[in-house]
Amino acid sequence: MSDLGTLRPPDGHGGFRLLAFVAVSVGLVVLAAAAFALSYAGVHAVALSAGVSPRLARLYPVIFDAMLVVACAAVLSLRGAGLPSRCYAWLSLLVLLAVVAGADALHATNTALPHQPAAAAVAVIPWALVLIGFGLLLTMLRHARLRKAAAAETLPPAEDGGLAALGFSPAPPALPAGTSDSGTEAEPGSGTEPGTGFDRVHSSPVPPEA
Repeated sequence: MSDLGTLRPPDGHGGFRLLAFVAVSVGLVVLAAAAFALSYAGVHAVALSAGVSPRLARLYPVIFDAMLVVACAAVLSLRGAGLPSRCYAWLSLLVLLAVVAGADALHATNTALPHQPAAAAVAVIPWALVLIGFGLLLTMLRHARLRKAAAAETLPPAEDGGLAALGFSPAPPALPAGTSDSGTEAEPGSGTEPGTGFDRVHSSPVPPEA
């Protein structure tokens, strides 16, 4: 039976899939921008209530937004990584979303936090975000190094032109005349020198018949 029946027709929906991917990506960017703008007031208000100066309180929404971008990029980059790396990226993203959503909820309900715990949390959060971001960067670099090493192991060596990957071994180099496989010169008359033994057999006289 021919293999023509097993061939699949070319996919004609590639353009629609690309269009859908672009639409989802653009929509996600718009949603993220809107969420950043709407969460600015909540994070800013929590920072002010914790005793941060108005000039520095403007930076807190920015560092949260930047960290959310880093966490989202890490989740996308570590899709093929091991379970601990993926869990670390997803946990970082979920914790950041929970913190920003909690700040917005506190601002919307006019709930005041205790001053000392809030001031301590606001002072520690920037350094905690730096540590989380640095950890995500190291995880992404390690995953990229492992992928590069795995790709290098699957490639055939360049010396044999890829014949070893197909089950062929390269031919041994040609030996010079008068040299045996062990690398030593063959002795005259030993039969290893090309043409010596064969010519001697045919050149010897035929013994007379009895």
